[in-house]
Amino acid sequence: MPGAEKQPGSADGRNAEAIRRRLDALEGKLAKAHGRRPHQEAPEGRGKAMGQALKLATELVAGVAVGGGIGWALDWLFGTKPFLMLTFVVLGAAAGIMNVVRTAKDMQGEPMPGHHLRKVMDDDD
Repeated sequence: MPGAEKQPGSADGRNAEAIRRRLDALEGKLAKAHGRRPHQEAPEGRGKAMGQALKLATELVAGVAVGGGIGWALDWLFGTKPFLMLTFVVLGAAAGIMNVVRTAKDMQGEPMPGHHLRKVMDDDD
């Protein structure tokens, strides 16, 4: 066919080589961009983290609520309103915070960053 070499999609050597170079450059750019993309967590990991956060919040609220309830009951029993309730709310908050710290330490699968440095510093003292 006369003039077929000028039609789009013709497979002469120069065009094929140019297309090959462009494809190789594009593959390199895609690989580079794919390497920079942050890795996404699995949905199970997000659900687990959300459950742990909910557990910590519940423990804190439960400590305050139980302390307040005990204080209210003792105030009602002894007629010392509001002193025992305030005292037990503070004690319940302290207990809730201690529970949250203890649970967070248990949830933590590995030592905190710099933990090995603290041990070295403690050994030097």
